[in-house]
Amino acid sequence: MMTLLFDPVEHVYTVGTQRVPSVTQTLAPLVDYSQVPPAALKRAQELGTAVHRMTELHDLDDLDTDSLSQELLPYLTAWMRFRAETGFVPELIEHRFHHPALGFAGTLDRTGVIGGRRAVVDIKKMLRLGPVIGVQLAAYKELCIKNGVHVEDRYGLGLRADGTYRLVPFKDPHDWPVFLSLLTLRNFKDKHGLANPIATAG
Repeated sequence: MMTLLFDPVEHVYTVGTQRVPSVTQTLAPLVDYSQVPPAALKRAQELGTAVHRMTELHDLDDLDTDSLSQELLPYLTAWMRFRAETGFVPELIEHRFHHPALGFAGTLDRTGVIGGRRAVVDIKKMLRLGPVIGVQLAAYKELCIKNGVHVEDRYGLGLRADGTYRLVPFKDPHDWPVFLSLLTLRNFKDKHGLANPIATAG
């Protein structure tokens, strides 16, 4: 089996010499940031990246809390509270998978057990957890299953700036067919040289 590679600068996944679309890139038609000022969008993306990296280091027992900014600390509190109150212990952390049959890749945030069932969890730095996250999680769940990781449930986890969190289950059975339709559309446009929306890998 060929190795999945990821270029963090270009945000590109490749398998062998073949470039493959990411989950986030495939979802781009459902996400519209055109009304968000570029500076605000960039700032939000930077903070989101920092929150993800912070929680990753925490779960790997490699976080230097003294180095964290005051802005980040409430999000760490929210993450620790979530883990303590649900008993969640991360299994896969920021793990990359490739779907060899369908030709897409992605990096899921976490898998672990919630309420006695293994779930895939997507971490967000936001108050609202909209339906697109359900489609995103359906793709991650399918990546897990295709790669031998049994996953039953899907959750979006919103970490808040006041140190609280919101855990939202996503159960719509149509989420996976929606992702498949978007992937089919993206592949068609790639095949015929039509422009695809730009999005960072995920």
